[in-house]
Amino acid sequence: MKIVSTIFILFLVISCGENRITIQPTTKPLVEAVYSSVVLAPFDVYKVNATISGYLESVNVAEGQLVKKGDVLFTISNQPTLLSQKNAALIFQNAQQALLQNESVLDEIKIELQTARYKMQNDSMQAGRATILFDKNAISKAERDNLILAYMASKNTINSLRKKLVRTQNDLQNQVLQAKNNLKASEARSGDYTIRAAYSGKVFQVNKELGELVSMQEPLAILGYANHFVIKMLIDEVDISKVRIHQKVLVTLAAYKNHVFEASITKIAPKMNEQTQTFAIEAVFDKEPANLYMGLTGEGNIIVHEKKKALVIPRDYLLPGNKVETENGFVKVTTGLSNWNYIEILSGIQQNTLLYKPQ
Repeated sequence: MKIVSTIFILFLVISCGENRITIQPTTKPLVEAVYSSVVLAPFDVYKVNATISGYLESVNVAEGQLVKKGDVLFTISNQPTLLSQKNAALIFQNAQQALLQNESVLDEIKIELQTARYKMQNDSMQAGRATILFDKNAISKAERDNLILAYMASKNTINSLRKKLVRTQNDLQNQVLQAKNNLKASEARSGDYTIRAAYSGKVFQVNKELGELVSMQEPLAILGYANHFVIKMLIDEVDISKVRIHQKVLVTLAAYKNHVFEASITKIAPKMNEQTQTFAIEAVFDKEPANLYMGLTGEGNIIVHEKKKALVIPRDYLLPGNKVETENGFVKVTTGLSNWNYIEILSGIQQNTLLYKPQ
């Protein structure tokens, strides 16, 4: 009975071995790539926002329209601001006229100053003469002192008139300057109600209609370059160390089935998005497809390594611990490049090694 049982067990093992799928390693080109979903966006795309709140008075663009830098896209109702601007212009005009009209006031002060100078010269001469006469006992001390005091009063009058002239000039000029600054500030506020294109491009989206309330937080439209798109990708932090600028990207788009487009990486975000644990990557097409649209999606494979001849096995033949099952038992192997389907074998087995598919 023991002999029969042993023969039966051996038969089962042999039978099972005969029914299992086997392969041998093959030599083929192997590409290791980092995968990412992709979405297309216009180059230098930006959101058009208002700097003030209000109601849309005019919408001058439509989706798909080409615009030039400086073109008026939207205007927001600004009647109160226009009234303030007109008032500021009137005040500035009045200040300028007042400056011209008050030239006569300045002239009067200048005449007073000139008269005061003549008087001071005369008082100076009288004070000097009085001092000489007092020394000769020709006049009293009181007479001399009165003439000296008159001279000092003349000097004080001149100083006072000089200050008055400077003060009056500064006051008039400051009134004009203040009115001018108020007018400029009013004109600047008025400009906030006119929203212009930051640069030439295409209007990809318009979010507001005529008469709608506009806030500073809501974008009015989305603009970008008309015929130049970038490929945006998000790369997991575990793969970011493999990615470099100028690496090749193979891109497939849902809108272009069975087409593979080549692109090159142009930008790698220096900081990880902590919420998604990913890095933002950008690439551009080596040869851009004829018709592209904002928001097109697809898949991208960033080529990390390439080998024209690599000894590979299917990934599902590799067991935990980097082992494979051969006809001689389990063997540990050294692996190299890998992709979704295959993994490179650097050592441990040969091309003629028979491998069992794991059960």
